[in-house]
Amino acid sequence: MPNSQTRIAGVPQGIIITLISILPMMAVITLMPVVPTLRNNFKDIPHIEILAPFVISAPGLCVALFAPYAGYLADKLGRRKLLLIFSFLYGIGGVIPFFVESFTLLIIGRLILGIGEAFILTVSNILLGDYFEESKRNTWLMIQSIIGPAFGFFVITGSGYLATIGWQYPFLLYAITLLIPIGSFFFIFEPTQKAASSVNQSHKAPETLSRSLIIKVFVTTFIASVLYYVYTLHFSLALDKIGLSDPQEVGKITAIASLMLPLGAVLFKIFGKKNSKVQFGIMFTLIGLGLIGVGVFKTLPLIMASAVVQQIGCGMSIPVLIAFGLRAIPAQFRGRGMGIWGSGFFLGLSLSPFIVGMVSNLSGGILNAFLIFGIVCLVMVVVNFMMKEV
Repeated sequence: MPNSQTRIAGVPQGIIITLISILPMMAVITLMPVVPTLRNNFKDIPHIEILAPFVISAPGLCVALFAPYAGYLADKLGRRKLLLIFSFLYGIGGVIPFFVESFTLLIIGRLILGIGEAFILTVSNILLGDYFEESKRNTWLMIQSIIGPAFGFFVITGSGYLATIGWQYPFLLYAITLLIPIGSFFFIFEPTQKAASSVNQSHKAPETLSRSLIIKVFVTTFIASVLYYVYTLHFSLALDKIGLSDPQEVGKITAIASLMLPLGAVLFKIFGKKNSKVQFGIMFTLIGLGLIGVGVFKTLPLIMASAVVQQIGCGMSIPVLIAFGLRAIPAQFRGRGMGIWGSGFFLGLSLSPFIVGMVSNLSGGILNAFLIFGIVCLVMVVVNFMMKEV
């Protein structure tokens, strides 16, 4: 293998990082059609109504818990070795449930997958910053956000078909992910500190990582993640409140709005050279106006228009957040910084349903909750422009 100092990242490395970025979504949507079947198959397990959905959410909790450790080890031990080990672990954890009949072993498999996900997601985000200067990095972030929804459609379709054979069969889809450690072995190389720093030359080289900076990255990512998932996890409940409860119609409306996600990714690329304040300002404005519209409007065309605006903002969200983390954290601390970033994002994902549920109960319903969170987004626009640029 050539010396890493002589290697320059290009398309093969970008493709592998893009494929890794899809895995957190795959960890969730692969099993969405399986929850009812799981519940019925393990109906004798106490509290199965709660535990069956936990099968889906368990990996996200693992990322929230283990991503900081992954980032720390990536700075100490290097990126490539961790990526090879934990991408293999992800695939093994994914397929374990296919071979077992025990619910306990099923959960163990999901936790193994989640730990693997924590490491490979953190390392892939680090490598995105190590390998590519900002313009190329933004291009790969846009590609990730465009490919993700299309890939998700095929995964959930395949999972639904396999679920008709048996609850275990969708877990076979995770065997595909074992191609990632193979590709990583041949194409991923360890970046030198000098090379990694060269793509972030605007930063001076501080000797320590600022605690206030870490807190800012964590809190910003956490809040944005909570707001991102308000629509994603609760839009069907909002439609139900206006009298639209037919699953087929709800699915069609949601699918049409989700077509706008790639447009948000393109919008991110257009504004990719702007500072984080501008990017966050546009993102929070679009999400906020969309949430307010869903909460206020009573006619389906206006709600659809609001959902479209909201999804454009969501299409910007993940690339904006990753770009923010990579831009904010000095290169020599990138592992620890992006570990904290991953923890903030997935903690927001895990807690968003509870936060939205609490606000919904206190405000008198899910539509009022949408309105409140939309206003919070617009407040975040103002707060964002008042904050010091990193």
